[in-house]
Amino acid sequence: MSNPQETTIVITGGTGGIGFHSAMGLAKTGARIWVTGRNTVRGEAAAKTISEATDNPHVGFVQGDLSSIGGIDQLAAAIKQQTRQIDVLINNAGYLGSEYCQSEDGIEMHFAVNVMAPWRLTRALLPCLQEAESARVLNITGGDKPARIDPDNLQAEKGFRGLMTYTHSKSIMEAMSMFLAEGLEPRGITVNVIFPGRASTVMTRSLSSKSLPGPMKIMYPLFRLMFRDDGGKSAEKAAQSTIWGATSPELNGVTGRYFDTHSTEQRLHASAYETSIQSRIRALLDSVNHPR
Repeated sequence: MSNPQETTIVITGGTGGIGFHSAMGLAKTGARIWVTGRNTVRGEAAAKTISEATDNPHVGFVQGDLSSIGGIDQLAAAIKQQTRQIDVLINNAGYLGSEYCQSEDGIEMHFAVNVMAPWRLTRALLPCLQEAESARVLNITGGDKPARIDPDNLQAEKGFRGLMTYTHSKSIMEAMSMFLAEGLEPRGITVNVIFPGRASTVMTRSLSSKSLPGPMKIMYPLFRLMFRDDGGKSAEKAAQSTIWGATSPELNGVTGRYFDTHSTEQRLHASAYETSIQSRIRALLDSVNHPR
């Protein structure tokens, strides 16, 4: 960011966990910050906490639910009412469920929140992104290292597997980010994928034994230990790669890349770059991206 005080950053899911600490770190630069979340009381409290802790009066909250097409569109409209320009859009909000469920649009929930939401929200906010001199979109991934995408299992058609379904949805999101980057490059907008790393958050602490497939259930006590409440220390550490992605001059003009928790460029799984798989994902997005 050339002049942080003239920079506007929108971060979804910024009211808690890694998103909250990402917003906190970015607010310290003096940038204008808009955090989004589903709960108005929690969201306004988070924005106030960030503003007071960083002595940055330009921190605000926009309420929105990313689990439905209508909710995404309403959030985009609300953001447009607050700002004409967006320099950095951070698609940080994520979903991890313990059982199969669909959104109100009939879309498997992991695909709806982790793939469709960043795709649709980014495109809905293009007018604001194009107002910036060189806008950035950061799609925040999760799970473990990049994994293979099964194009025949984009909505858990082969069975819901909890944590594995979540991880697969993030792999799908990574592939989506690659063709989104290609499509937005002519408009001067970059798109990159950031992996913050593991952290104890409300989402990870909600992991239940039901979320672990078959033999992995024996590892549930280990997961409980790994993600025990640490007062936000691990989330603050994990947020550093997102903060770097939003502010580092090293990413000027860089697009279609993946950076790990150490802000080091890595390769995604080879399937994320396969045009045939990307085409399947895009076809599904196009087919579900219309409200009923």
